Amino acid sequence: MLFSVNPLNWFRQSLKLDAGVVKAILPRSLIFASLGIGVAYVHVVQPTLELNVVGSLTTNVACNLVLGLLLVFRTNAAYDRFWQGRQAWGMITVEIRNLSREIQITIPAIDQKTQQEKTDLFKLLIAFAIATKLHLRQQTLTTELDQWVSPKILDQCRQASNPPLQISLWIRHFLKQLSQRHSITPIQQMIILNQLNKLVEGLTYCERIATTPTPLAYVSFLRKLILIYCCLLPFHLVAQLNWWVGFAMMAIATVLLGVDEIGSLMDNPFGNDPTDLPLDAICDKIISNVESTKAFVAEDQGATSETTSSPHSVEVAVSSEIAFPQANSA
Repeated sequence: MLFSVNPLNWFRQSLKLDAGVVKAILPRSLIFASLGIGVAYVHVVQPTLELNVVGSLTTNVACNLVLGLLLVFRTNAAYDRFWQGRQAWGMITVEIRNLSREIQITIPAIDQKTQQEKTDLFKLLIAFAIATKLHLRQQTLTTELDQWVSPKILDQCRQASNPPLQISLWIRHFLKQLSQRHSITPIQQMIILNQLNKLVEGLTYCERIATTPTPLAYVSFLRKLILIYCCLLPFHLVAQLNWWVGFAMMAIATVLLGVDEIGSLMDNPFGNDPTDLPLDAICDKIISNVESTKAFVAEDQGATSETTSSPHSVEVAVSSEIAFPQANSA
């Protein structure tokens, strides 16, 4: 399983702090807390000042409604990108499974060269998933690909601007060679090519998500509204909380800034953050699926391979069929 949910860990998960989110919002939360303490100091020194008049703007229904709606839209937009990324990787996983199945079943290993090409195709499917993960994370090709592609293909991938697309070209190249030697029929080739096209389509979906950020004007307006709200709120709370207004601002700012930060982290679901998609686990699952498909051997395939590998047995079988009618005629 890529993840597990234990209902008994509800309190543990509630009290657990995300280090990445806390680290990002802590400086801003401390600034708003300091602002609250400063407002409390002014309120104690000059109690005659009507500070709550300034803070009364935060009780306006329109202000609170707009802020709440923007936070909801921000969260929904970020999760929609996260879910689209998961759907795209689901498409990649499905098509790799389908391609590995078709390669194993429809392409007979009639000779050593064909068997080697089948093995190379299986490795290229795994390399496609790993290269897609590294490409979306904007990382250079690491040693993860060394065991799955030849040095020639690896050098081309390192020079290419889109390594997974380069690998898809090599998959198409091997399929063309198999078709030219009539190892697969035109119908089988058409089925495999359609699955390869969908594999590239999944890659394109991921690239669209990674290269299309949330509109800057939308995010900028939300952050301006949070800033104004957190700057005015201490003036409204200071009359009731006095020196405690700093702690109240720390808590309120952490909530508002945390929602915005989570949305920022989920805008790109292909990174290494805990809130991102578990791409390493997905690639490990793909490797396991392809290896298990590669190890599959049907009974008729085993019989066929034994027959083709032993021409002497074919000659004996043919001679016995010829001799059988002679015995009857005698």
